[in-house]
Amino acid sequence: QYFDGRLPAIDIQWSSRLTSSVGMFVSQTGPRSSFLSVQERQGYARKIRLSLPLLRSKPHSEIRGTLAHEMIHQWQYDVRKRRPGHGEDFSQKMAMMNRNGLGITICHTLTQEVEAFTRYEWRCQSCGQGYRRQRRTISPARHRCSECLGSLKEVRLLPQEPSAVRGRGSGHSDVRGDRKEGSASPLQLSFAF
Repeated sequence: QYFDGRLPAIDIQWSSRLTSSVGMFVSQTGPRSSFLSVQERQGYARKIRLSLPLLRSKPHSEIRGTLAHEMIHQWQYDVRKRRPGHGEDFSQKMAMMNRNGLGITICHTLTQEVEAFTRYEWRCQSCGQGYRRQRRTISPARHRCSECLGSLKEVRLLPQEPSAVRGRGSGHSDVRGDRKEGSASPLQLSFAF
C-alpha cells in the first residue's frame, strides 16, 4: 500500500553477525547497473538483513519499524533508481508511512545493546576522548582525534564497561553468533506493507 505495488520481491534474512545496526538494505550492484539482467539485479544481488542479536527480544513494533525503514531504502534503489540514503525522499516516505503508526525512525535507539558488542577502544592522548568500535578499524598511525587532532592509543576495553565515549553505529561486525547467516530464526513475522 505504501509503495503502490512497485517493490519487487526481496530476500529478508536474519543475521547473527549484524550487531552494529538493527537492519540494512544490501545491494551488490548499483541501481542503474547494466551489466546484470533485471532478474539478477532484483534477485540475489540485493537483500534486507535484520539483526537477530539486537531484535531478538524487541517488540514486533520495533521489528516492523526496522523492516519498513529498510524497505524505504529498497524503494529508493529499485523504484527511484537512486543510492539509498536518509535524504528528503526518505523523510517524506517515512512521514507518510508514520501517519499510520509504523514508528519508523532514521536512527535506532538500541545504543546499549549495540554497545554490548563493542570490543575495541582508543583514547586520545591529549584530551582523553574515547572511540569504541566492534572491529579494529582505527589505526593510531593513520587516525587522529576528531576533537583536538591528538594521537590515539588503543586501550584495553573491559567487558560491559559503561560508556561515556562515542562510537559509530553503522557498518558490519566480525562478531559471530550461534546461527549461520540467513538461517531460520525463532522469530516469525507477518507484516503487510
